[in-house]
Amino acid sequence: MSGMRTFAGQVTGWDRLAWDQKCMVRYRSLSWIASLVSLLPIPLWRLLRWAGSDKEMPGHHQYGRTYHALFRHLKYRRTRLLEIGIGGYDFHIGGHSLLAWQAFFPFGTIVACDIQPKPMLAGRRRHIYRTDQSSATDLAVLAEREGPFDIVIDDGSHLSAHQIFTFHELFPALRPDGIYVIEDVQTSYWPGKVGATVWDGAMMDTPEFARTCVGYFCDLLKYVNHSEFVPEQRYDPIKMKFGKRIKSITFEHNLIIIAKGNNRAASTFAADLARGERPLADTADG
Repeated sequence: MSGMRTFAGQVTGWDRLAWDQKCMVRYRSLSWIASLVSLLPIPLWRLLRWAGSDKEMPGHHQYGRTYHALFRHLKYRRTRLLEIGIGGYDFHIGGHSLLAWQAFFPFGTIVACDIQPKPMLAGRRRHIYRTDQSSATDLAVLAEREGPFDIVIDDGSHLSAHQIFTFHELFPALRPDGIYVIEDVQTSYWPGKVGATVWDGAMMDTPEFARTCVGYFCDLLKYVNHSEFVPEQRYDPIKMKFGKRIKSITFEHNLIIIAKGNNRAASTFAADLARGERPLADTADG
């Protein structure tokens, strides 16, 4: 059998290809398969495993079922998905999750960016940009050329400062009913050097934790109920602006999910008072 493989490799020229060339041949083959199966109702978690993405992999993250529940209503629409961070450094070219998105959204456009150049991963329905997520200019160009988006997934540097900054810059480029996801927020709990990287996390029982990604969105969550604030309540005007356009903020293991939507409904409590009625909270049993 090994002799047959050697003979086939010599005949096809496979053995003469460099490692990166072999990776690209494999990637293009998988891209073709992804387009072929995209109309089938295959669960997203299975596609992420098939593509080799660490978003759904034993011993790594388990985002797949959450993503399937979040995105399945968009499967057969002309969905525009932006992923920040392509991966693939050292000996790998990356782009595994892009294949899964391509296989899941048959009519979708997949936009991806990375601080490293990855033009070789561009293809049919895959647009690739070199982007620094800490640059307002780079993010503005991305939003202008490719937005608005139905889905934004931040799988970039995982630094809290970058995660918060990118949210501020790209949330306006999300459609009114879009979904914004920040991955790998465990770094919020890592102060200083962990592994080979110096992170900007903090101990959660310190004031510094408020500046981390998790700390920031825990505070922003309060503004989802902004209509219930009493007049004397002091508030952050920037977070108030976001709060009026966020329907929900959900925390899962290493994930933050922000659902965009109109959140300007007036307080029912205030409406009851205006009508001279006792609020429901005062009349409920118990």
